[in-house]
Amino acid sequence: MQKATPKRARAHNSRLVLKTIYSNDPISRAEVARVTNLTPPTVSDVVANLISSGFVEEVGLAPSSSGRRAILLRFVDDSRQLVGIDLSRRDFRGALADLRGHTNQRVDLPLGDRDGDAALTLVYHLVDRLIESASKPLLGIGIGAPGLVDATNGVLQQSVNLNWRYIPFRNLLQKRYNLPVYMANDSQIAALAVHTFGKRWDDNLPLVVINVGWGVGAGIIIQDQLLHGSPVGAGEIGHISVVNNGKQCACGNTGCLETIASSRAFIQYVSDIVENEPGSTLNGFVSDPGQINMETITLALEAGNEDVRKMVYEAGQALGIVAANLIGVLGSCRILLRGSVAHFGQMLLDPMREEMDKRTLPSLARVSEVGVAKVGSDIVIQGASALILQNELGVL
Repeated sequence: MQKATPKRARAHNSRLVLKTIYSNDPISRAEVARVTNLTPPTVSDVVANLISSGFVEEVGLAPSSSGRRAILLRFVDDSRQLVGIDLSRRDFRGALADLRGHTNQRVDLPLGDRDGDAALTLVYHLVDRLIESASKPLLGIGIGAPGLVDATNGVLQQSVNLNWRYIPFRNLLQKRYNLPVYMANDSQIAALAVHTFGKRWDDNLPLVVINVGWGVGAGIIIQDQLLHGSPVGAGEIGHISVVNNGKQCACGNTGCLETIASSRAFIQYVSDIVENEPGSTLNGFVSDPGQINMETITLALEAGNEDVRKMVYEAGQALGIVAANLIGVLGSCRILLRGSVAHFGQMLLDPMREEMDKRTLPSLARVSEVGVAKVGSDIVIQGASALILQNELGVL
């Protein structure tokens, strides 16, 4: 508990008024006072400060059948810009966003075979480029990164695929750019983006967004709160072992979900067939195993290749095993897939659903939803933007 000093009271009132305008604009001062239970003079003082700082503007008069018409207020979406960074891709991506999460000035820098310090240097280059192109004052930097992230302290504890261990991103970037820095696991803030900027549901089921891309991870939202772990590790489902005596995983264990359901596993599987089975129909799509990517695999699936169909089916089964465990822990929930492998859609979802139904209580499985998240390629950047908006302005 902290003592309610006048300074803290003013900060609380400012956030409360700003959030009310953000969520309800256009809105009058009188209506803000009614919604927040603050006095009209307090609201007027706060609004005056928000107008002078550029976050709020007056936009005309409210309709009225009689009497004095109230002046309406609007949140200024482009009064500041946010730097959002997505480090979960094979090309590091960043963009500038406005205060509603709309992105522009996108920059992609290929990761190639970089890891460790070389990959960290690439992050600096990416942020440098974005800051140079900013046209409005910057509110902060948000980062989504793969692996174990201590969001409270802004430290990436471990990222197996990037060979990163204990990288103090917040301290490094705040010192370099003199801006607030917030970060979380990429799958976690993808879930935050879906919850914040995506479809609204009438129920309050726990939301699980599973990223099935180069790696596999999940973000979990319960009662409007993002679950980080204590302090890390919530949603690290990619390293749950689902196959006894399975393939070796980059984490050191065997049979992990990532060895079956990730795009990396798909590409390796198809490459092995092309290289070792000259008679396979997969050779008709590409002759060089080094050229295989997810587009090649999708074309082969659409053409009816049995090897790829079997691979997608087994990936769906593996996801269903993990989804059943999630339901066993969380109860009935909404599970949405995203990422390059999620594009297989129903061919992935059907075996996933079958496995879920076999492995969990029917009453829980029936009311649990499984689907593909309808999101764009900037979902992690939008989630990073939401982190900044939560922490710096308190509007979400």
